[in-house]
Amino acid sequence: MNDGKRRSYLPDVDEKHLLDLLHHNSDWVWEVDAQGRYTWVSGVVHELLGYEPGYVIGRTPFDFMPPGEAERVGAAFSDIVAQQRPFSGLVNRNMRADGQIVVLETSGIPLFNEKGELTGYRGIDRNISNLGERVLQLETIYDTTPVALCMLDLDGRLVMSNKAMNGLLDITQEQASDCFLGRIMPDVWHQFQNDFIRAESGAEILGREIIWRERCYDTQPVALYNASKRVVGLSVTWVDITARREAEQKLASANQVLQQYAQRDHLTGLYNRRYMDECLINEIQQAVDDHFPLSVCLVDIDYFKRYNDNYGHQSGDNCLRAVAKALVSSQLRPEDNVSRYGGEEFLIILPRTDRNGALAIAERLRENITALNLPHVASPTASLTISIGVATLYACQSLPPNIPLHFIASDLIHHADTALYAAKNRGRNQVVAMPETVSTGSVHNAR
Repeated sequence: MNDGKRRSYLPDVDEKHLLDLLHHNSDWVWEVDAQGRYTWVSGVVHELLGYEPGYVIGRTPFDFMPPGEAERVGAAFSDIVAQQRPFSGLVNRNMRADGQIVVLETSGIPLFNEKGELTGYRGIDRNISNLGERVLQLETIYDTTPVALCMLDLDGRLVMSNKAMNGLLDITQEQASDCFLGRIMPDVWHQFQNDFIRAESGAEILGREIIWRERCYDTQPVALYNASKRVVGLSVTWVDITARREAEQKLASANQVLQQYAQRDHLTGLYNRRYMDECLINEIQQAVDDHFPLSVCLVDIDYFKRYNDNYGHQSGDNCLRAVAKALVSSQLRPEDNVSRYGGEEFLIILPRTDRNGALAIAERLRENITALNLPHVASPTASLTISIGVATLYACQSLPPNIPLHFIASDLIHHADTALYAAKNRGRNQVVAMPETVSTGSVHNAR
């Protein structure tokens, strides 16, 4: 339908009737030139601002706003004029002639001459004072909150963004209106595109952590819907959690150090008895599952009390460190574990090791300590020696049903201790395994 046909359906309105509609309406109709000066205003301006139309002509909208408001709205309107685009919903405070504040919602369209040059704007102002103050308060809260907030349309354009969000993206307010997230954060935008798909399908949109310019943000997207319940955008909250993540990492590191201290003997640096008790239970479970033998060696420094009495406790500590170092450096496998089991006793756990293999390792440990040639005048050998008791669990044999693993571990240590006691009774400085099989129920230690 052409313009002529459309006009034929419009009722004839004389100039007096048209002016009456403009001057006696709830909305204030106006025109401004390219510099923003009023060139025509309807009579409603008197009702809204308390000024006669003649007083308003030649002035700008910002002449009727408080200074701070004039600056804010002026910046927004300058951006609109620069783009020569229509606008709507521009909420602003104005000061009436009597000093009262009235809140207006302004909308307008650009005007052009025959050459396509911008000549001004035509628009309307609507009084929304009852709602406007609340809207302005919410806008102020939105804009000044330290949490970064933005609204994205389906193309990834920043429909809205507050100061914190602009700071996050390192853009100005003017740049924000022409900002597309896909250009700045292509990988992040791809994730938000998936959120649109999830929202359309009715699935829940989950938050995620995003690393941007060495900062960590917790983002929470929320889908926005139109009246037809179609997804039209995302409202996204960006909370900077960098400091929290750094604190968590420091706490995790501190906990790791504490855990290491809890597992280690402070004097020798070896694993302590508490940790090795847990380790032994785990190794027994593995031996039972895989049907492999498991051996332990219980080591005791010979005549250590005499050593302490003769050389002093400081020398005794140095002796313990030297023995610990020698045990660890005795060509043990990575899966073998050495611990200080208490006082002058050390425990070596040897997974996948049968009785003969354990005896060979124990003999090597004994020889390495002898090779230290540490003087021990209170010992019959005149040098430091150790005694070792060996016990082996053959998990391929039948084990009692439902027996707790710590019972098996205790039984295994008991047999190693019995063998160690025998070594001491036989003169020390030797390795002993019991000559016969010792059993607790069906738990066996082959000798």
